Amino acid sequence: MEVYLVGGAVRDRFLGLPIVEKDWCVVGSSPEEMKKRGFQSVGKDFPVFLHPETKEEYALARTEKKIKPGYHGFDFNTSKNVTLFEDLKRRDLSINAMAIDKNDNLIDPYNGMDDINQKKLRHVSKAFDEDPVRVLRTAKFAARFHQLGFSVHADTQKIMKSISDDGELDHLVSDRVWKEMEQALSGNDPHVFFNTLQNCGALIRLLPELNINKDAKIKYSFTTLKKIANHSYNPAVNFSIFIYDIERAKTSDNDELQINFQKTLDSFKERLPIPRRFAEISSIFIKCKNILDQSESLETNSILELLEDSDAFRRTERFNTVLEAYSILDTEKKNQNMFKKIARIILACNNIQTKKIINDETNPKKIREKISQERIRLISREISKK
Repeated sequence: MEVYLVGGAVRDRFLGLPIVEKDWCVVGSSPEEMKKRGFQSVGKDFPVFLHPETKEEYALARTEKKIKPGYHGFDFNTSKNVTLFEDLKRRDLSINAMAIDKNDNLIDPYNGMDDINQKKLRHVSKAFDEDPVRVLRTAKFAARFHQLGFSVHADTQKIMKSISDDGELDHLVSDRVWKEMEQALSGNDPHVFFNTLQNCGALIRLLPELNINKDAKIKYSFTTLKKIANHSYNPAVNFSIFIYDIERAKTSDNDELQINFQKTLDSFKERLPIPRRFAEISSIFIKCKNILDQSESLETNSILELLEDSDAFRRTERFNTVLEAYSILDTEKKNQNMFKKIARIILACNNIQTKKIINDETNPKKIREKISQERIRLISREISKK
């Protein structure tokens, strides 16, 4: 039995990045032997085991054979005869197809180090086109390593386009699409992820909501998402801005944009397992957009309506997340003063002695009126300040 460090840990070591987790490839063993050594079986589709002490993943070397469309359409061979080279050959990109042996020697049969030096994301073999998830993964790595200067190799881009054109992406389950999308939204340069998918024709395959008119080929630039890329690592905020960029490409009318934004969000929610937090922040984001764009002429009642509709007094942290995004996007610093005022308004309103009002008044309607009146007073006081 031979054990090799493989995958992301090897790649990140040579990229000079922190190693988050280690994956190991086991050659010349069997599930029975692994269990005898105290390894815990956790793999569903193929034999993967947890080390009894480190809990790191150890997978038996395997080959894959495509037998039907989609991500799960594979037959696996994990016999003892499978070699390390065969296991590495089934991997997506050359930079992920390197291994290190027990003597710390690099094993690089598919020239991953050359591609690291040339900063290219290149497929390992023709088998790349057998797994549609690799289109998403390549886009994800393009975004992750964008600041290191990496780009997708031209030949790999052609294969990605072929996968998109052949309809293989249509077989991906929504959970997997969202998983890769969420990871991209959580990292650096999410706009690169979406642009990479767009460039190979995969974006409208994966997100048909974007293809509202097949005769009108809209080129999405994701400029707003690019603006915030190096400042916000909140995936829910980035998701909101992603939808905003989509809708801004379709119309310059703010009212129409707000309506279309909500329609697209609702469509995404029906088809993808989008967390509730993402949907809530997105709804707040677009409500704020039209109002905060008019910040210089904002009236007291408009501010109160925005804050109450957004539940900003009870869920202040959530609202401040959106406000922070707007602060970052305000590159010309036109509205910074208003953002600070709104933050102070929320703080002041949350210090209202509501218990005293409740004790002094028994009528629920009048309680609400008195609280609203006090909020309006505080808002008026803040917006009158320079």
